Amino acid sequence: MVRVPVTVNEVDAAWVADATGWSVDRVDVDPIGAGEGFMGRLARLRLTSPDPIVPSSVVLKLATDDPGGQVMGQMMRVWEREYRFYDEVAPHLTIRVPRAYVNELEPPCLVLEDLSPATPGDHVAGATTAQAYAAVEALARHHAHWFEHPMLDTLTWMPSLQDPMIGMFATTFEMGWPAFCDRYASELPVRCLTWCERFVADLDRWIETHYDDPVTLVHGDFRLDNIFFDADGSVSVIDWQMAMRVPGQSDFVYFCANNLTVDDRRAHEDGLLRSYVDTLHAHGVAPDAVTVDGVRRGYLEGLVFFASGFGGGLLSIDPANERGAALFDALVRRTFAAMEDLNAGEVIGVGS
Repeated sequence: MVRVPVTVNEVDAAWVADATGWSVDRVDVDPIGAGEGFMGRLARLRLTSPDPIVPSSVVLKLATDDPGGQVMGQMMRVWEREYRFYDEVAPHLTIRVPRAYVNELEPPCLVLEDLSPATPGDHVAGATTAQAYAAVEALARHHAHWFEHPMLDTLTWMPSLQDPMIGMFATTFEMGWPAFCDRYASELPVRCLTWCERFVADLDRWIETHYDDPVTLVHGDFRLDNIFFDADGSVSVIDWQMAMRVPGQSDFVYFCANNLTVDDRRAHEDGLLRSYVDTLHAHGVAPDAVTVDGVRRGYLEGLVFFASGFGGGLLSIDPANERGAALFDALVRRTFAAMEDLNAGEVIGVGS
């Protein structure tokens, strides 16, 4: 049985050769993505091989070693979800994902295709207009392909809105919200914080109202650091640890609300929303199944939902990692700005 590394320091040429079946003389390990992923550690493995079919580089993904991230990851089953995603779902996708050369669960370990020279977006800097529209259109094509797909019913390991895991949202909110408020309350609108508290208090009812909504295969963490852009305009997506079977607008909300600067989001959010819906319709989703008004309403609900989720999300952040802290700060400030701009809590009924 091939041993599975727990740390990057355990990776060498012998392990790569054993795990992949390739002829590998040497491996140079370069850690990458520090602070970009909250549940994993990444490294680029540069391979020296006499065999021309062996790739010159691959990407290694291991579970986080941060204690808070480990607890959250186990609660949300993120490593099982990504393991089974690559094992069962990836071959059926229309959106491009990196090929998995090694996929292990105990302990979690992925060796993935290196997507370079495609480059990831920069969440902290924010999306360019071209990146934003390319990402949203690729997302809509993916959602259209999986819209009410019969295979979704067989993926019972992937959470739906009725999964007990959704009930953990309130628990992680209670655990993390005091620390979140200590860190951010002085710079966020008081009414937005109140909306979050009221929303979570009535969360079960909110979720139940969406039980009958059409579902698709949702990425769950559709942000720029997980989206690669190629020179030909194509888009690839990594990090499927949060994949779910839920209404697709959740991916759209998460991307649009916090992957653009506040000014760019204000300028383009309506255009992006319409592009998302138009692309769904162009790829086979019936016009009455997803409407602009329906996604707009879901956008407002999603803003409050994701803003509330940052309380629990803070538990998985390493405060010593400057990149991770800057990324989380961008998530929070942009989402709360969108809530305030659009009066989201008042419109959906959790305002005073």
